[in-house]
Amino acid sequence: MELRPRQTELTEEWRGAHAKLLQNVKLKPLVSLYNESVSTEIEGRKVYLPAYVPYIGARYFEYRPRVLCYAINQNLSPHVPWTREWVSYWTQDEECAFDRLNRAAREGRAIPIRPYAEGFIPLVALLAIRCWTKKCGGQLPDKIDDVVGVTNFVKFSTREDASSSSIPAVWWRECASSYVAYEIQVLEPDIILGFGLKTLTELRRVLNNETLSKRELHVLGCRFPARMASIKARPLSSEESKTWKRDILPLSQSMREPNSDAYHQWKIERFPGYFMDVVASWINQV
Repeated sequence: MELRPRQTELTEEWRGAHAKLLQNVKLKPLVSLYNESVSTEIEGRKVYLPAYVPYIGARYFEYRPRVLCYAINQNLSPHVPWTREWVSYWTQDEECAFDRLNRAAREGRAIPIRPYAEGFIPLVALLAIRCWTKKCGGQLPDKIDDVVGVTNFVKFSTREDASSSSIPAVWWRECASSYVAYEIQVLEPDIILGFGLKTLTELRRVLNNETLSKRELHVLGCRFPARMASIKARPLSSEESKTWKRDILPLSQSMREPNSDAYHQWKIERFPGYFMDVVASWINQV
């Protein structure tokens, strides 16, 4: 398996942005009602997982367009098999907890945002870049992981239920003001992808901020892919099938497929209708 670029290969701009984001979450590690979020016990002491910084591709600042992706939340709960192992690992090392997405990538593991690990988000990001290059010129990246940023809008998961429907309203508001607005300010994306209607709505609310509203960027929304895509997978028409094979499936060559594990299952080729719907909804938006 091909590992991500080593820390020593990262640019000064990458390091500077990463340091700013890391400092921000260290100053504001928790939000209201944090006692409802996932925790673990260390030597009899309850420890809550803090907020974390986005994964930032090693070449993010050297490539255009810059694409920043927002899923909903990390879906951790005692009912999910990988949660106990990950929570225990992250809470043993506070620095790792704050930087869990980049740490996973540097260690050659799947970035722990499931629709990213399954391949949905990377391929959608490539579709957005393809739309951009058709209008503005440029080339597709060799590997999408190297140029994209990805995180969750809500940095916490409720302890009782991994589903996004359990997220308290206050978490959306406080994550927007404490983390998301600053992430967009520091990372300066050209395109923001929001997965899920609520995520897209809240992103647009953030971008109404006086400072951020002055920036010229594209905000594109998609259905949340993981469960919905498996439920609503549909057969392609003959014309769609040609488009899928000719224009979309070849983009997967620019994606890394990590070794399969309990968390990661590569799914993109099983749900081509999802990506065809994404393309149809973006006509003339990029």
